[in-house]
Amino acid sequence: MPDAIYTLNDDPEFFSIRYLDHGDPARKSLLASQWQFFSRLDPSTRETYKILVRNTNPISEVIVDHLMPPASPEGRYRVETFVPGKHATTRKAIFTITHNLRPDEQGRTQFEEMLALVDMEMLIDVWVSLGIFYLDPSRHADIGRVRQYDLSREDPPREISFGPVRWVPVVSNFSNETRFDAPVGTPEEREMPFPSGRVMWGSYPVWVGEWLDGNPFLTWYSYGYHTGADLNLPGVSSADKGKPVYAIGNGLVTYAGSAGSWGNIIVIEHPDASVTRPDGQVVRQQVYSRYGHVDEHILVRAGQTVERGQNIGFIGLAAGNTSGWHLHFDISYTDVLKKRPAHWPDMTAVNAVRGSRGSHAYESARASVMRQVIDHYLDPMRFIQDNHG
Repeated sequence: MPDAIYTLNDDPEFFSIRYLDHGDPARKSLLASQWQFFSRLDPSTRETYKILVRNTNPISEVIVDHLMPPASPEGRYRVETFVPGKHATTRKAIFTITHNLRPDEQGRTQFEEMLALVDMEMLIDVWVSLGIFYLDPSRHADIGRVRQYDLSREDPPREISFGPVRWVPVVSNFSNETRFDAPVGTPEEREMPFPSGRVMWGSYPVWVGEWLDGNPFLTWYSYGYHTGADLNLPGVSSADKGKPVYAIGNGLVTYAGSAGSWGNIIVIEHPDASVTRPDGQVVRQQVYSRYGHVDEHILVRAGQTVERGQNIGFIGLAAGNTSGWHLHFDISYTDVLKKRPAHWPDMTAVNAVRGSRGSHAYESARASVMRQVIDHYLDPMRFIQDNHG
């Protein structure tokens, strides 16, 4: 299967900066001098990328373009940008993606563009989706173009990063037997098209219906980098209590029962799925889905086969908790959940240096935890996007 297509910030053919200087050379020189540059390691690809940074402005001063190479094959792509773990504090980074062209009433070519907003403040060295589009770059050099602006009315100004861009093929050669749905929601909601980007409810991505992700993949919090999604209904803590949990696809239950501090979990092995690995490579392979904090009324057992949409349990609590109902849902592309159903990244090194946050030792320990997550888990929202249809 095709791999991701990258355009980096040091690519003179497909990367460009335009200064809104009104033809004033002195103004252009001033705007160009306001850039900061640094290199940042991407833990998912182990590549180091050149990152550009400047402050946000209430009036746009620069426009940065990443072009999709015209030889790229026609098809569906998830368009992503890399957000580094420093110098990226804006809550409102603005992007436009040119995905189609059509003639207007006078026969002139008009581009169809989609707007995407990214809250960079909570993102740390990750590729973030700007949406899924059908692209045919052979039609025009600007098809697939990702344009980023420094425009934001944040006061005081914040730092905005301009990282590399990639186009990840979304391969849709699946049938009803290999389709995957969300693990929550009504039958009608789970059948509907899955959100194609980071649709936000407040500051949380929406999945289906009113279900939102209160703790997205690779969010850093007290237990480390999150391995999946925490799916909630808005409102009071008990809004999710007892709500049904469904198998996301056909598969074999490999574990169902108590799992220490998790409370109860269910793990299902799925024999065939489209997987976008952290480096952008797209393959078909076996995956494992895990459903954490289900209550004791589990409807399946290890060794049982299940079908997509089958009710397998109900939302409960983590062990020892008296509030905070939600479903922890994650996807592993290795067999770690078959071997260790309650697996969680080792936080020993981080806990040993918690008192020295910001130090090299602390940052190194935290990077190790991220590496453990990336080495085993997929972004579950992207996984469902790629396999839902």
